[in-house]
Amino acid sequence: MRRTTPLVVAVTLAAALTAAGCSSDSDGSERRSVSSAKPAADSAAAKEFRSVVEAARSTSVTISESFVLQDDGKRTVLVIDGPFDLAHGRGRLFVQAGGEQLDQIFVGDKAYLSTRTDQWLVTDRSTAESHHLLRAPLNDPQHLLAQIAATTEVTKSSKDPVFGGAATRYRGVLGYQALISRTAEKTRGEIGGYRQDREGALVSVDAYVKQGRLALVRLDFQMDDHFAHVSLQLSDFGEPVEVTTPPSATPIAPPAKGALAFMAG
Repeated sequence: MRRTTPLVVAVTLAAALTAAGCSSDSDGSERRSVSSAKPAADSAAAKEFRSVVEAARSTSVTISESFVLQDDGKRTVLVIDGPFDLAHGRGRLFVQAGGEQLDQIFVGDKAYLSTRTDQWLVTDRSTAESHHLLRAPLNDPQHLLAQIAATTEVTKSSKDPVFGGAATRYRGVLGYQALISRTAEKTRGEIGGYRQDREGALVSVDAYVKQGRLALVRLDFQMDDHFAHVSLQLSDFGEPVEVTTPPSATPIAPPAKGALAFMAG
């Protein structure tokens, strides 16, 4: 797993301001990006679970996500929160890492990034890649939910340890194709190495559906002293999401390295 760069975001942002821009005609949709990972035949539990995930991807929600990465004993924690209209591809996320914060605004295929007030960068959602296992490019919740929708080997239980029996628990695994979807070449190589070193699935999925809605999903990977964990909570389904596009932003290529890249996926 990649080692993280210290989060000296101001320096990274200054360097990024000189980067060249890139363009795309894509609408930023993630609905095709993990399609190759969808199994040919689903169990009844898998069909139920996929239906619930797709329902979440077709409305607005509030995102509350944590990402924990441990590499050779060094642990890094990201906290990602904010409202997102998944149906219309717009939202605002706030990413906390240590004492640093990254603000993100999504409008269609454009993602705006800022670590300082009124100073924004803009890049394309559709061309961004992930540089860490279980990270979504640009922290895009549509991508993460697309991966979750590709969960296989799904089982169902009405008894759960989180909501005290008030939710339905689904368990499964993420396949290799879902894990490498839109990852950078080096990251794909690392995931492939993990796959060779261990038989069976690399990532387990535990999901909880409460009152017919996806309430919580946990994704876990662990191998030796390498560890990655995602906890995704969804709430406020169907609530209006207001987003204001920054009046000006400097075009950049999707960040590929450095502190800004780590905070953005």
